Amino acid sequence: MLMKSINVERIKLARESRGYSQSALAKNLNSISQSMLSKIEKGFADCSAETLSEFSNVLNYPESFFLKKHQAYQIKEFYYRKNLSTTVTKNKILEAKINIISSHISELLDSVEIDVDLPYTNINKLELTPERFAEQVRGYFKIPKGPIKNLINCLEKRGVIIHFVDFDETYKFSGINFHTKEGVPVILINSNHSNSRKIFTIAHELGHLLMHENFIVSDNMKSIEEEANSFASNFLMPRGDIKPDLYNLTESKLGSLKRYWKVSMQALLYRAKYLGCLSAPQYRRWITKINYHGWRKKEPFEFLIEEPELLSKVLLLHFEDLQYEKNEIFEMLAISESEFKEIYSLDKIAKYTGERVRKIKVSI
Repeated sequence: MLMKSINVERIKLARESRGYSQSALAKNLNSISQSMLSKIEKGFADCSAETLSEFSNVLNYPESFFLKKHQAYQIKEFYYRKNLSTTVTKNKILEAKINIISSHISELLDSVEIDVDLPYTNINKLELTPERFAEQVRGYFKIPKGPIKNLINCLEKRGVIIHFVDFDETYKFSGINFHTKEGVPVILINSNHSNSRKIFTIAHELGHLLMHENFIVSDNMKSIEEEANSFASNFLMPRGDIKPDLYNLTESKLGSLKRYWKVSMQALLYRAKYLGCLSAPQYRRWITKINYHGWRKKEPFEFLIEEPELLSKVLLLHFEDLQYEKNEIFEMLAISESEFKEIYSLDKIAKYTGERVRKIKVSI
């Protein structure tokens, strides 16, 4: 029996998400060799029912996973903040997992309409700097002067899905953005990072969404990252609003400013240097102090932020309005119950998935 309807892209996607090379996976299969696996993945050979069953067992995905029609994104179609020292294998696992999450969200949005209201702009064509564009976006969002107190809520009202995902530090991953096939923007954020880092990463990814929608692989990646950072800095800390606060900094004042502006101490110091409120030697002394205290990885004076809600509402609609049972959700997404709970541990749907409500933690 031949499985004509199998989506060969999903074989590679499943394999890479579990950290298998093609040769390593072939060693765990009894029905085919690596040569045949290569041909199946490239669409040159059919996959038998026996081999499909082996894929399912070895890679721990239901057979329906390999029949889904969602098209995997090419690597460079995502923009994300990561450390370039990450291994190739880790990058493949990361990108495969992100692709799978994007397929889940697309599947859920088949039954849900989200209105998107964002000012996508070609800043080069309009000869806008990222900093000037950030000011325009604040105006478009009707954000008052000063800090943005509820960035996540602000973006979700505009149709941006924000979701915190548990990626451990070995992935060197901060955040990523993409659009679903329906055109809904999504920002995924590493849930293990501090709240202050999450906020900056969300603003950084928003910059990518608005300025770099038509990203080309050959574009200067460094320049694009610098534009997103410049956008995020002025979006969160507008020059005219924050500059008076950035003179005569002390540790106590820096902590107070961090909680007021909802950004990290490091972001504040960099902004102070950029705006001429700190000299180069003063900035270096601050960075030395941050390194000495280990604050580069874990800063003091952390603050609470709101939890994303839009994806929870989409899932809640499936459970309540569309009357899906949890097993039907798992089947629709082609994912096991344990993996669903690992990726979508959301308080609002806990009663439908049998989870405990999480407690909010904050470091002082």
